[in-house]
Amino acid sequence: MKKVLLILATAALFATAQSSEKDTVPPAKKWGYKLSGFVSPQLFYDSRQVVSGREDMMLFYPKPIETDVNGNDLNAVPNLNMLAISTRLALSFWGPDVLGAKTSAYIEGDFTGATDASINLFRLRHGYIDMKWHSTELLMGQFWHPMVIHEVMPGTRPLNMGAPFHPYARFVQTRLSQRVGPMELLGVAAFQLDNKSAGPDGGSTKYLKATTIPELNFQLRYRGDRLFLGAAYHLLVIQPRLSVTDSAGNEFKTGTRVPSHSLTVFGKYEFPHFSLRSQVVWGNNLSAISMMGGYIESPFDETTKSYSYQPFGCTTAWVDFGMSKGKWRPGIFAGYGKNNDFGKTLENGSQVYGRGFEIERLWRVQPRIAFYPSEKIGLFFEVEYTRAYYGEEDLLIGPLCYKPGFPVSNTRIILQAIYNF
Repeated sequence: MKKVLLILATAALFATAQSSEKDTVPPAKKWGYKLSGFVSPQLFYDSRQVVSGREDMMLFYPKPIETDVNGNDLNAVPNLNMLAISTRLALSFWGPDVLGAKTSAYIEGDFTGATDASINLFRLRHGYIDMKWHSTELLMGQFWHPMVIHEVMPGTRPLNMGAPFHPYARFVQTRLSQRVGPMELLGVAAFQLDNKSAGPDGGSTKYLKATTIPELNFQLRYRGDRLFLGAAYHLLVIQPRLSVTDSAGNEFKTGTRVPSHSLTVFGKYEFPHFSLRSQVVWGNNLSAISMMGGYIESPFDETTKSYSYQPFGCTTAWVDFGMSKGKWRPGIFAGYGKNNDFGKTLENGSQVYGRGFEIERLWRVQPRIAFYPSEKIGLFFEVEYTRAYYGEEDLLIGPLCYKPGFPVSNTRIILQAIYNF
């Protein structure tokens, strides 16, 4: 009897979910919800070892050449793997108007885990409350980092979504937007959680929390019938240490902070059957959002009892062109990134926190083809070629100081299927 009741309750739940799917516009005075998601297995092959996360599914770029005593490249070893951790579940909720605003909430999760150690565990991707007035919108909760323009995302399918050329992260935030005709002003205050800044104690949210200043982002956007354009300024302030210790073992409180400034411009144009999207980022200390960048910590100054810091960053540009309708949907992504501080002379004993300081530049070309035999099922094939130009240590200056060195390439071949529900 318990099994029968459980089956009937489950059937009723899904019947309600299916009936709610028909409500394309949520009613203003009723409660409702919609269950959605997809199952997505992915097979991928790499021609060499890569810098990555999530069992290599989150690919950044190929590893440098490292030789054994015989001169053999230890990283020239291919990999093959298959995962389904990007499988996703989502719940949309809506209810009566509050304070004259349409209200809704959204919860979404997958199985990629918050860290590599928690892969296959269900984790929160998005979880937010949204209030929409006639020309004002307030969003509170976990959502895309403001440097990730969700209206201008690459059409690629792999987990990295164009990283490290395209920002990729979700932050807890408060987001307020105001529309005036086709123009929109947007302000965001964001806090780190799964994606963290690097520092002396590894990746941690404490470097941001110690400043009591959230990440701040301000955007100006234009929305037309087919054209979408915008620009944004981003401020990140962190405090790597709460205290320092001198050579005598004496501990001193410190409040030295590292401010970092970033800019981005972005745009999208929708053709009848194709879309063209692009973004350019100039920024510092962006490793928390899956890009190159970080900061340099100079050696401890015994006189001032302090460390000094200098952020380093990158300039990236990407473009994506792809078919958005039909059973066959080809497309291509291309990205370029440059280390703005490559070759910087460092003092002996300096520390570098972040990603990609030893890379001069890198680029990627990623053609794709998608086939949708039905509305709910998609099959995807992509080839992702990434080339990174690593520097060599300049021994005349010291370790962590680099001069132009050698390029390293990786070819990733991806086969993926998706079943939407």
